[in-house]
Amino acid sequence: MHFLLDLIRSHGSWVLFAAAFVESVGIPLPAAALLVLSGCLVIEGTVSLPWAVAAAVAGALFGDLHWYVVGRLKGRGALSVFCRLSLNPDACMGRTEHLFRSRTALTILTAKLVPGLNAVIPPLAGILRMPLWRYVLLDLIGCALWAGLGVGLGLAFGSRILPGVLSFQRGLMLILLALILSYVVWRVLYRRYLIRHYSVPKVDSAEVLERISSDAAVMVVDLRTEDAFHRSNVMLPGALRIPPAELDRHLHLLSKEREIILYCT
Repeated sequence: MHFLLDLIRSHGSWVLFAAAFVESVGIPLPAAALLVLSGCLVIEGTVSLPWAVAAAVAGALFGDLHWYVVGRLKGRGALSVFCRLSLNPDACMGRTEHLFRSRTALTILTAKLVPGLNAVIPPLAGILRMPLWRYVLLDLIGCALWAGLGVGLGLAFGSRILPGVLSFQRGLMLILLALILSYVVWRVLYRRYLIRHYSVPKVDSAEVLERISSDAAVMVVDLRTEDAFHRSNVMLPGALRIPPAELDRHLHLLSKEREIILYCT
């Protein structure tokens, strides 16, 4: 911690630029914590407030633009990189895209303040072909809010934060590592539990067509992702369309007397 403080004192703007950029491109570096520390050091007079905020904004903006371009060029493959960390990747992408489409400006402005969302929104903006100038303007404001909040917390509570951080740094690091490890183990075990207890047999397209044609008591639920659904001009006759992210809200529509076939991507 002393090393970090000395590094920020000596190269504050460059350190904050690099930290914000690295976090924005997806590496789990706690740039927000460095912003708070820099705010503490502004009180000492060793860090310039305008330069600290400007450097963090620039780093975050350049990192976000990197993923915007990747999303624009690579399409949905860029977004799936982040959603693979979710227990339900299709629902992850569906929920995020629905949120983005319904509240575009608000989502971009607040993305930096929501862990996880800040990594997904830049590539999604590129995937959905949002105009570059509009994305840059909104993201610039969002980055400024994020950087200003971090530095502001350091300014407001610097006299209390800095001594406490120096005293309990080792304990805080151990707690953080324990929480991360517990989270990873829980995700792995819970995913295995879901697969073991809720996996269902698969049927091929020919069998589905045969059941539909024979008037069997079946109900087809179209659970394709939003992208796959909108790109296709074909839908199974009589199928019930439910986006993956909204399945839990439409369970009451599923028939208990009929066999249910889930059509997924």
